[in-house]
Order: sequence, then structure tokens, then C-alpha cells
Amino acid sequence: MSYYDSSDNVKSYIKICADYDGSHLYTVLEKHASKDSTLLELGMGPGNDLDHFAQQYAVTGSDLSAEFLNHAEEQYPHLPLLQLDALIIDTPQQFDVVYSNKVLHHLTLDELKRSCQRQQNVIALNGLFAHTFWIGDKMSEMHVHGLFTLYHQRDLLVSLISDYFEIVELLDYAEFEENDSLFVVARNNKLP
Repeated sequence: MSYYDSSDNVKSYIKICADYDGSHLYTVLEKHASKDSTLLELGMGPGNDLDHFAQQYAVTGSDLSAEFLNHAEEQYPHLPLLQLDALIIDTPQQFDVVYSNKVLHHLTLDELKRSCQRQQNVIALNGLFAHTFWIGDKMSEMHVHGLFTLYHQRDLLVSLISDYFEIVELLDYAEFEENDSLFVVARNNKLP
């Protein structure tokens, strides 16, 4: 059983995120994505970003956790929701934007490469890859509550993403400490 398969863990996470403010991320994305864009959020969790994006874009939410999906169905019954794994993104649909907030850091480096390859097919031509990552002085792994988290070295992460997408904007920001996070917005103008 994974951590987010537990309703108690999901309820606890929702409480922790209650005061979340992603406005700095929204401002960056809104510079590059038109209001009528289709947007897939990978790993929507409590739905904080989903709620905002639903006011701007044609949004589809997704999560691997059935518990988070149940929560979202109650909160956002008018939005389409999919149960998706961020690694394989098993959907035939294409989107103008694929977005996640601290989701892809649960993938190993090889898995992140596979996810990028898959996103080349899921993101429409000239669409946007828009994801946040934990950043550290060096690449390091952490295991908490059975969850794998990879802290990326900034330059190596940007180089990896550049193999698949054209970087449009990078935003270094603080989630807990100065420059511990990076928002990468990149354009899908390369054929898979």
C-alpha cells in the first residue's frame, strides 16, 4: 500500500496544504498559456492548483491515489478527473499544458526521462511542460513514509529536460528555504 492510499494520510496532507498559495506559479504559467488552453494536472493531490486553473483553462485533474480522486470528485464534480501514473500517463488525450507541483520528484532519474518521453506525446505540439521540482546543492534521495523523493541539482535537471523540450522560463523560488524549488516551463517543439 502506498502512503496516499490511506484516507487518514490523505486527510492529513489536505490539512497541511490548506494555506497553500501558488500565485507565483500561476503568474509564470499565465504568461505562456492562453486562457483557452487545455491543461492536465498530474498528481493534483488536494486540488489547490486545480481550483485556480479551472478558472483559467479547460482543466482535467489526475492523481494515482484513489483517495485524492474521491476527494476531488466531491470538491470539483464538474471537472473531468483521471487516475493516472505520472510515469506512464496512460491517456490517449493531448493537452496544451501538462502541469504538476512537486510530483515528478517521486520518480527516479530514469523514470523522469521516461515520463518526459511520454509527455512529448501527451503535450500538443508547441504545448507546455510545466512542473516544479525540489532542488539541492547535489542530487540526493530521501525516503519518508515510504515515499521516494529526489532532490535534483538544478543544472543537471535543466539539461535533462532540455533533451526533450525547449526551456521557456525557469523560476527559482523558496518553498521552505531560499532556492529550494524550481518551476520549469518548457515548450514541446521536438518530435518524440
